Amino acid sequence: MEHIIQEFDEQGYAILKGFFETSCVKAAWQECHVLVDQLTEKLCAENKSDERFADQPIETRLIHLYTKYPNETLITFRPELHLAGFFGLFAHPLLLEIATQILGPEIRLYPNYSVRPKLPEDKRTEVLWHQDAGYTSAQADILRMVNVWTPLVAVNEHNGCMQFVPGSHRQGVVPHEKEEHYLNISAAHIKPVEDRAVSLELDPGDVVIFSNLLFHRGLPNHSSHIRWSVDFRYQDATQSTLRQTQGHLLRSQAHPELVVKDAQHWSQLQFQ
Repeated sequence: MEHIIQEFDEQGYAILKGFFETSCVKAAWQECHVLVDQLTEKLCAENKSDERFADQPIETRLIHLYTKYPNETLITFRPELHLAGFFGLFAHPLLLEIATQILGPEIRLYPNYSVRPKLPEDKRTEVLWHQDAGYTSAQADILRMVNVWTPLVAVNEHNGCMQFVPGSHRQGVVPHEKEEHYLNISAAHIKPVEDRAVSLELDPGDVVIFSNLLFHRGLPNHSSHIRWSVDFRYQDATQSTLRQTQGHLLRSQAHPELVVKDAQHWSQLQFQ
C-alpha cells in the first residue's frame, strides 16, 4: 500500500499488475456480452443491422453490426452498467482501501464510469493529450479524484493503449484547446514533455490508478479487433460533482446508510 501511494504521489500513477481476480474480470466480461446482446436487439429493431452476428466473438461483433452505419458506432456504455457483474470492479475492497488512503473516508463513485469498446480506426476514440481536471477546473476548485482504468483484453500500442507523461500531474491544470471531439493540452505545455511519454501495455486483471492532473491520451486502434476497457473514478464525496448527476457512495462514515451494499443493490440502482 505504501509503495502504491508513493508511486501515485511521485509519478501521478501506479500500475497494479494482476490486481483483479480472474472471477472478477470474468463477471465484468460476461456483462459486456449482455451489453452487446442488448445493443444488437436495438440495432435490429431500428433496421440498422440485418443480422445479429451471434457467431462472431465480442472482439469483432460490433464491427459487423455497424457495417451499414460505421459513423454511428457506439463508443461508450455508461447508464447501462448497473449490472451485478460490474460491481466487483467498481467496489473492489482493496481498490477502495487505496482510494481511502488517498482521498479520505468519504468515497463516491463519480458519475463517469464507462465501458469503452474502442473499434479499429475510429477517430472518435483517438483521445488527445489532456488532463481530466481540464474539463472541470474552470468551474471550481480541482476535484479530488483517483482515476481507475483496467483492460478486458490485452492492450498495446497497436490496439490503442494509453500513454502517460510521468510526473506531469505536478504542473497543476494547464491550458487546453477545444478540438472536434476532445480537449487537447496546448502545444506549449505538451511538446516539451511528450518525449517522456510511456505506453501502458497491460493485460486483463491489471489496473492503473492515476491522478486527474496527469497528462494522458489514448492511442488509435490499428488492430482488427475491438479494444475493450473499463474506466471509473473515485471522488472525495465531500466535494460537489459539478454535475447534475451525483454518482454513488461506496464508503462513508457520515452516511453509511447511503452506501451501495452489494452487487444486487447496485443492479437495482440507476445512473444518477
